[in-house]
Amino acid sequence: MNKLSKGLLAGAALLVAPFTQAAVVEWSYNVTTEWLGATFSGTNANQIVNDSLISWGRAGGDHTNPTLSAINSRSGIEISNSPATGNVFTNGMLPAPTNIITHYNNTLSSTYSTLTSTSILTTLDLTPVDPVGPAVPQFTTSFLVDFIETPNTTPCNFPSVTVCDDIFVIQFGALNTEFVYGGLTYFLSIVELSGNLTPLPDATCARASKANGCLGFTTREKMFTPAQFGFFITTRPLNVPEPAMLGLFGLGLLGLRAFGRRRSVKK
Repeated sequence: MNKLSKGLLAGAALLVAPFTQAAVVEWSYNVTTEWLGATFSGTNANQIVNDSLISWGRAGGDHTNPTLSAINSRSGIEISNSPATGNVFTNGMLPAPTNIITHYNNTLSSTYSTLTSTSILTTLDLTPVDPVGPAVPQFTTSFLVDFIETPNTTPCNFPSVTVCDDIFVIQFGALNTEFVYGGLTYFLSIVELSGNLTPLPDATCARASKANGCLGFTTREKMFTPAQFGFFITTRPLNVPEPAMLGLFGLGLLGLRAFGRRRSVKK
């Protein structure tokens, strides 16, 4: 059994472990994610930059429409499901789903400037509901994003399905943190749930001017790629893999959820 499989099994065992002492059973949460500015390759991006959307290309174009010609098109990256609200159980089997980041990759004319980098700020508010208690001090974390809008000509010089896929690379802040509430220590762990955010091939990282093992995704021309995030709260450390393994951990969670659904059907 490889190390990743062992880690996933150990994580699953932790999540179903019973409480050994009094603890908060259930929390309500509010998670907000927003863009913090952006940089572009030039002055002809016709950019839109706000908390939820960064878009570039033809002024008046629609980044959600993949059928437009290159001269009339726009691309973009957009945050949705923010704020995300709900309840999460301590040591629950499944993570609480939160915000989604989607890359809208449309074919653009080379006359347009493009996004090169941005940053993300995520804020989490937690309040115990079982038992009821005062809110936990607010958590914040930030991520850096590098974006490479590739030319639509060969050679691509990295593994690419279309000519050429665009590259989205994300550098995470803290994936794990701990906090004390009511005299007990809790652990908060961020995960990616869609399985789209994975370690990229070395050649793709090099094309993005990043070291081997960079984390992100590539998006085909005229395709949209989402990445959904989530989190666990546990009473013992959950060994979420380092950023280069975060996407594989997300794939493991997808498998775990599918296994649970199959078991439910068989009953």
